Amino acid sequence: MSCVIPDSLTGEQFLAAAHARGGDARQRREHQQHGVNMDYHSAISLPSRVWEQTSLLDVLEERAVDLSAKRLKIPKARHLGGSTAVASPVLILITGRLTVYAATLKGVDVFVTDLEPGEIVGESAALGNDAFPLLVRASEESQAWAIDQRNFVSALTTHTDFAVSVTRAMCRRLCRINQRLVDQVSLPMRDRLKAELLRMATTEPDGALVINSMPTHDELALRVATQREAVTKELARLARIGALEKRGRRIRIPSLLHFAA
Repeated sequence: MSCVIPDSLTGEQFLAAAHARGGDARQRREHQQHGVNMDYHSAISLPSRVWEQTSLLDVLEERAVDLSAKRLKIPKARHLGGSTAVASPVLILITGRLTVYAATLKGVDVFVTDLEPGEIVGESAALGNDAFPLLVRASEESQAWAIDQRNFVSALTTHTDFAVSVTRAMCRRLCRINQRLVDQVSLPMRDRLKAELLRMATTEPDGALVINSMPTHDELALRVATQREAVTKELARLARIGALEKRGRRIRIPSLLHFAA
């Protein structure tokens, strides 16, 4: 099998690829040596994506003064203003994690996406598309660049490197939204949960996968469109069969093959 894996995978493809590549730690290290990025925080991808993730942040470090960008510290669990509010700035995440929700007419929060470092939220309002309000919450202590909407739009037309980096960041976020949309209509809950956990995990030197700051069961349920009780039951089952190990908010997946089976 080729070690070149597409940049964007649905949950079904994601689990199939994980199962096909889920041998022992030696095999996983060989995959890394041949160009496969085993960071499951996002979909399985090529190493070139690391540069793309940091490019917008690099541009902002260089042009922070020109863009009048302000660096914000956001406490965990802080709810930020709706991303379509007139006064809300455009946010580019530096560290941590922001979660984006949409509220239904019945007051139910629907998970839309999470932001990874170098990604953006609030650009729709800046560009005049404010018909669909989004809610933003800090899933963990985070830092972000905040740019006034007018300055953001002006920078898109005057700084080509900034405009290209913003477009890349928006496309990455859209790819994950598309992945989850396909998952919702094609996978049973168990596989949606597995795919979500793999996206959040990173790789340890021995090849095991870890999530150091696990979301609550309520948050996971929102991500995979199910009930909290179903998430709790499935995590308990995976722990019981040895597919994952739980220590507080830390989860360790010793064997990718066993987990994806």
